[in-house]
Amino acid sequence: MINSFYDLLYILVKNRKTIFWITFGFTVFALVLSLLIPKKYKATATLMPPASQSMSLMSLAFKAGMPSDPEVGGVGFMPGMVTPSDIFAFMLKNGAITGRVIDQCGLVNHYKKERQWTKDPRKALYDVNKKLDKATAIKVTEERFITVTIEDKSPDKAAEIANCYGDVLNSIYSQLNMSQGQRAREFIENRVAQEEVLLREMEDSLRVFQKRFRTVSITEEMKALIEMSAKIEADIMTKRIELEALKSYNTKDNSQIKVLTTEIDKAEQQLNNLMVGGKDKTLFIPFAKAPDIGTELTRRMRAVRIHQEVYALLVEQLEHAKILEAKDTPKIQFLERAAPPWKKSWPKRSLITLIGLFLGFAVGVILILFKEWIFNLKQSEEYLIKYKLISKLL
Repeated sequence: MINSFYDLLYILVKNRKTIFWITFGFTVFALVLSLLIPKKYKATATLMPPASQSMSLMSLAFKAGMPSDPEVGGVGFMPGMVTPSDIFAFMLKNGAITGRVIDQCGLVNHYKKERQWTKDPRKALYDVNKKLDKATAIKVTEERFITVTIEDKSPDKAAEIANCYGDVLNSIYSQLNMSQGQRAREFIENRVAQEEVLLREMEDSLRVFQKRFRTVSITEEMKALIEMSAKIEADIMTKRIELEALKSYNTKDNSQIKVLTTEIDKAEQQLNNLMVGGKDKTLFIPFAKAPDIGTELTRRMRAVRIHQEVYALLVEQLEHAKILEAKDTPKIQFLERAAPPWKKSWPKRSLITLIGLFLGFAVGVILILFKEWIFNLKQSEEYLIKYKLISKLL
């Protein structure tokens, strides 16, 4: 029986050779196993997303020079906020990007799924996606940079896949921005053409009216009123154009849409006061109180002036849209491209061997103690009585 630490120590020392050979066997087995396990390498690419803009390209065409959101890199972002880095990290895990990575890096052949591909492409693609997902680790650092780490048996392939993720993300992001800039330019271009036609019609109508009634000029007060009302209505029209553009690719709950709608309502109220008069006193006589012919002339002149203002604003916006379309699209930059690693990430031979050493020693000690317990048990009278009873029953 083991009654003290010295009894335990005596048993272990007495059976030291057995414990040594068991430990040695486990250690050798662990070492051989670590040599047989295929090597794997990790390659990491670090990406730096472009600065996040507070408005779209369409909005910039209408409101050039407005401030943008803080840049990527952690400045200006509150903890827990979804940053552009988080969005790009989510995009990297999307099937649209992984599909291109599989195709461009030839991962169907690399993961040896050619036969399965010929029989069942969907199943093969699913299996390749699972392997790629298992080998990929995408993280956002505290500084809001994105790291793409790939583990593979080939160091060159690991670096190729990691860099391919960044290249594909940049390609998709560039296409999205270019298409938005093109839509903005085409939308404003169409409105410029429409306004040009309307302006000519208004100018021709005014000329015919002046020749018919032989009216050429109006009072200075009415001129000032025309200028003021024309600017207000031109502003309303341009804001409606902007509102229409925003609604084409945003929901009704968008904050910019709500702000524009409020601004349009206020401007329309101001214009209504100039046209028909209101409770508030103004320095000008409302259009409704002017003489008939004078009123018609004023209206026609005001219509011409409005479309001149709108046309001028749209031409200016068209130039902004063309500049934005031609401007280099913001790119996903590599802070550090992945290079083929020279040191393997797995297996860690020293760790596996050390685990084998400790495991072997533990197994040796347990076996010796179990053997000693069985021996002591056989020597007890109770054991002999029970053993004889079981033998007799059998």
